[in-house]
Amino acid sequence: MASLNDGFNGNRLKAARLFNELTISDIANETGVSYQAISQYENNKCEPKLNIVFKLVGLLGFPREFYYQKDDDRISMGDTYFRSLSTTTKKEKASQIEKIKLLVRIYLLISEYVRFPTYAFSYDKDIIDVELLANELRQQWKIGSNPIPNVIDIMEKNGIIVSSMLMNNDIDAYSNVQVIENKQLPVVVLGSDKESAYRRQFSAAHELGHILLDNFFDLESMGKLDIRNMENTMHEFAGALLIPKEIYKRDLRTKNKTNIRLYIDLKKKYRVSAAALIVRAKQLDELDINQYQYLMKQMSRQGYRTCEPFDKETPIMQPRYLKHALNLLFNSGKITKQEFLSKLSLEGYPLNPGMVEELLNLDKGYFDFNAGNDVIELEISK
Repeated sequence: MASLNDGFNGNRLKAARLFNELTISDIANETGVSYQAISQYENNKCEPKLNIVFKLVGLLGFPREFYYQKDDDRISMGDTYFRSLSTTTKKEKASQIEKIKLLVRIYLLISEYVRFPTYAFSYDKDIIDVELLANELRQQWKIGSNPIPNVIDIMEKNGIIVSSMLMNNDIDAYSNVQVIENKQLPVVVLGSDKESAYRRQFSAAHELGHILLDNFFDLESMGKLDIRNMENTMHEFAGALLIPKEIYKRDLRTKNKTNIRLYIDLKKKYRVSAAALIVRAKQLDELDINQYQYLMKQMSRQGYRTCEPFDKETPIMQPRYLKHALNLLFNSGKITKQEFLSKLSLEGYPLNPGMVEELLNLDKGYFDFNAGNDVIELEISK
C-alpha cells in the first residue's frame, strides 16, 4: 500500500500536465498562476495553496489526492519505441508515456486477484537475424510453423500487456518494457492502423519485435539513421514471423507472381496486407526490382496503398485479456468496481473512473456503479 507524501508531490503535477499534453505555460495561462510558480511546484520548491490545487484538479482531471501520494520507485521505465517516421509530436509522446505508466499500475492491481501469463523469451545471439528470431519465437512460445491468425492473442497469451486505448487516435502503435522487482512487464499500445485488421496484425508484430530485442538498443545513443535502421529491422521481423519463409515460397511457385490479385487472395491466409506480402516476396528474392516496382505501381493505380480489398469488411482484432480479467474479477464477487477504484487509490493512484475506462479501452460508463440497477421510482409526498 502506498503512503501519503509529506506534502504536495510536484512529480505528480508534472505527470498530470504531460498526460494532458500541456506545457507549463499552458497551465499558467489556464489557472492564472505564474509560470515560475508552476515550475516551482513541479520541482517541489514550494507548495501550492489549496485554492490553486483545486484549479489544477479542475484543469487536469486528476483527483486532489493524486497530488499528495508518494511515487512508486519499484518500477523502472525502459525505452519507449515510437515509429521513427511518425508525425507524433513530443507532447503526444510524453502523454503516452504517462498513460502507459498508469496502465501498468492498474495491471498490477488486477494481477493481485487474477493470474496473468508471465513473459519469457531468450535470444542469446550477438547479431540480429530476423529469420532465426522468428523461428526461435515460434519454438519457445510453441506457435507452430503455420501462418498466425491473430498475433495479438499470441502476445497476450505470453505475458505481453496489450492495450488499444489509441483506437480513436491517429498515433501509431508503440511499445515499452517496464521492470518491477526484476520482472519484465512488456507493454504494447496499438494504434488505429487505418481501421485495417491486416495492418493491425503487422503493426502488432512490429512492436513485438521491439519487445523481443529491447536489450539490443539504447535509444539515447542512437541517431536518426540508427533508429530508421532499427525500424526497418522490426518490419523485416514482422514479415518473417507472419509470412513464414518456406510456406510462402511454395505459394509463390506460380506464373502469377506479378499479378496483384495473387497477393490480394493470399491476404486471408497470412492475415497481412497485400503490400506486406509483396515486400516480403522482394526480401526473399522471389521478385526482382523491376517486378517489385511494377506491382507497387499497380497497387497505387488501384488505390490499394490507402485501402485494400477485404480491409473494411474484416473485423479488427482487439486485445482481450485486461477486459476479460476485470470482468472475471468483478463477476467472482471478490471485489466490487467501487472497491477496485478505492484500492487503486490506496495504492497511490487515485484516478477518476473515466480515466481508467480510457486507459483500459473499456466502454464509457463501465465503472458507473448504478449501471444495471433497476429504475428508482419516487414520488413527491403530498
